[in-house]
Amino acid sequence: MVATFAGTFCFVFPAAADESAGPAGSAPLATAASADHAPVEQERLSDDAELARIVGLVDAAKYEECAARLAHLLDPKSPHPLVQPAIIETARIYDATCLMGLGKDEQADEPLRAAIRKNPQMRPPDSLIFPARVVDRFLKVREQLFGELRASEQKAIERARQEAAAKQKRDNEQWEYFLRLERVARQEVVVRKNSRAVALLPFGVGQFQNGNKPLGWTFLAAETALAGTALTSLGVFSHLNMQAASFAARREQPSTRVNPRLHNWHLTLALSTYALLAVTALGIVEAEASFVPEVRRVRERPLPKFRSERGLSMLPDVSVGPHDVTLGVRGAF
Repeated sequence: MVATFAGTFCFVFPAAADESAGPAGSAPLATAASADHAPVEQERLSDDAELARIVGLVDAAKYEECAARLAHLLDPKSPHPLVQPAIIETARIYDATCLMGLGKDEQADEPLRAAIRKNPQMRPPDSLIFPARVVDRFLKVREQLFGELRASEQKAIERARQEAAAKQKRDNEQWEYFLRLERVARQEVVVRKNSRAVALLPFGVGQFQNGNKPLGWTFLAAETALAGTALTSLGVFSHLNMQAASFAARREQPSTRVNPRLHNWHLTLALSTYALLAVTALGIVEAEASFVPEVRRVRERPLPKFRSERGLSMLPDVSVGPHDVTLGVRGAF
């Protein structure tokens, strides 16, 4: 509809401008028509229809009525303002056109500034629709607002950068939280209750139960070595004692080396036995003194696997009617 009125508008606007610039004493066209075209309360139409109405007023050179109507439609506090952004942007250009038609060029800058601030990438008005004066005024206002638009663009870029950084930070924190949850889900704490009766066992059993493996291995090695020495000494001592007894039974004189060996092995047996008893007692005392009621151990466990596809399931379907019974099968996959 805007293109339909373009040709008419381009011819009417210069004529109005020429009449307003006529000889002294002649009233401008808009002033002369102000009494006949005072703004009246009209029914609120849709945004597209209101824009078409504004175009009709401009084509008829009813600039004062057009400016009054646009002041009402472009006011956000009015009962029924324009809503669509594209319509509002075009309406502001027509508002500036009407004000310039009334000779209010300085006031025409306000709607142009509002339109440019709302859309910094806004293109100049179409020269086939709007007069050259309006296009030139738009370019002048946009040049004046260049610094403000550049600062606004920089602020928008910085705000977008900060929002992106904040979003990236939130995403990183969320992923870190998910990883911690997965790590916790993969770990299972196993609690083993200890017994004081088990701590009374020799060979480092109490130390192993308490979780002190180095000390447990120490007691195990020491007691095993002492027990082995004691058993070996007992075996050799018993063998030599039997030999001495056989010589005495035959009333023969034993070898001169038997008695010293018998004495040495007896001494070794005694020392290893007492040492074994001492070390065993020390290990039991240490295990009871450092007794740990329970030992906690963390072990890995697999995460449950979620099936992405549903399996096939089939159920019998039985329906009973007044005169028949229906049997069937229902399935889902």
